[in-house]
Amino acid sequence: MRRARTDGELRTDRTRVHVYTYRYERPSRDTRAPGRDLVVLCENPARGSAGIFRSADASSSVLPLGGMMVIPAGAAISATGPGGDRRLSVCSSAGGWLPADFDPTDRRQLALCGDVRDVRVRAAMERMAAEALSPGFGSDVLIDALATTLAIDLARYFRRSVSDGADARGRLAAWQLRRIEDRVAASSGERLTIAELAELAEVSASHFARVFRATTGRTVHRFVEEVRLSRAQAMLRETDMPLKQIAATLGFSGASSFTLAFRKATGTTPGRFRSEMTID
Repeated sequence: MRRARTDGELRTDRTRVHVYTYRYERPSRDTRAPGRDLVVLCENPARGSAGIFRSADASSSVLPLGGMMVIPAGAAISATGPGGDRRLSVCSSAGGWLPADFDPTDRRQLALCGDVRDVRVRAAMERMAAEALSPGFGSDVLIDALATTLAIDLARYFRRSVSDGADARGRLAAWQLRRIEDRVAASSGERLTIAELAELAEVSASHFARVFRATTGRTVHRFVEEVRLSRAQAMLRETDMPLKQIAATLGFSGASSFTLAFRKATGTTPGRFRSEMTID
């Protein structure tokens, strides 16, 4: 049974900001279908959270959920995650948050809702949450002013993101690249295929490899290697796991193949890298 504790709340005739700590079951499964557009900011998002947005005429694919999302009015989100306590700031407005040309039947526009990465949108949400936690002089006026700012910045975010996807022929849109980056970062040594990554980007496999290189300047194989190398360096620096175990975790056939790949990429061996990182 999940429980919620209100940490702060502010209401005006137009806007409501509610900050609360939610305890999700482990693992959690949650469905929400709000009557109004909601902007949700999570201070401590759980790695591995995912969800599906569903409207009357469309549904997204399974999306990674980030620290900030928009849940459109009339759409439902079914989310899963590892559970635990999460502090959420939820904001609604009588005028709604989404631009007039937002199309809830468009899967790509729904996909933009699950992980809103925009510094201006986040800054407005964080300030509204702070005001709800510690109201000051003129809080009601400030909240409504911030709500106007938030609506404008959200409209710009959606229009810019949709435009990027429509105009950047031969390149991946930001939401597509974000899905690929998150999937590769979350992989634990399993073999990733071009077909799987292309499906995440909702393009054909034959088209994917070309547009990925045009977007990033790297082949898919090189990108995956770079991510694995970054994880390897972190594991060597932050743990005392044996090389054989690190190699298996990252999907190498053995310690020797891991050492060869690591030395080719960095010019040093994993053992020497670890010893240099642990020198006082």
